[in-house]
Amino acid sequence: MRVLVLGGAGQLGRETVHTLWGRGHAVCAAVRRPPVPAFEGSVGIRLADARNKADLRSAISGFDAVVNVMGGGTLRKNDVASATSTVAIAAATELGVHRYIAMSAGMVALDWAPFKYVLRPLIFRHILAEHRPVEETVKASALAWTIVRASALTNRLATGYIASLELQSKAFVTSRADVAAFIADELENNDYIRQAVFVTSRRKQGKGN
Repeated sequence: MRVLVLGGAGQLGRETVHTLWGRGHAVCAAVRRPPVPAFEGSVGIRLADARNKADLRSAISGFDAVVNVMGGGTLRKNDVASATSTVAIAAATELGVHRYIAMSAGMVALDWAPFKYVLRPLIFRHILAEHRPVEETVKASALAWTIVRASALTNRLATGYIASLELQSKAFVTSRADVAAFIADELENNDYIRQAVFVTSRRKQGKGN
């Protein structure tokens, strides 16, 4: 499959590019500037401003699927994810690239009282203010979309993921490697077309378990 990864130079983007390339897909990273360090092997690079529709049309053209892992990477107010999602979905729709995977967060559905009344308004309000319009924009499109609702991302080693349409209890962290594995599996199997999926890493079993 020919896959374009928006935000391919970021931490999750690199992990996703690496995983897809390792499985034999023709993968290309859309980035604003040449990545450092460079990607391995035959990974392609397309320079593009993800807020610029003409840039994204040029970058997306010729691919079978778009994986959008763009994000602000900050707790501060920003519109990176929502703005680029709007442009990317419009470009993909016009070009007939129907398969689209978007990133969101499990916290959009978290109703735990300490989070809802303390952590969300004090710490995570800007992240939620970004993920919700991203989901609304994706769901309103005619694309064959999948939304990945991951818990807090880490660089821990992969332990295998759990994917569910229901929020998992005690699902606090997810390794980027496990998210990348889910994205690759979903592109290959199409198990969650037009669904929002909670993804979390499996917890390691302690000795004696």
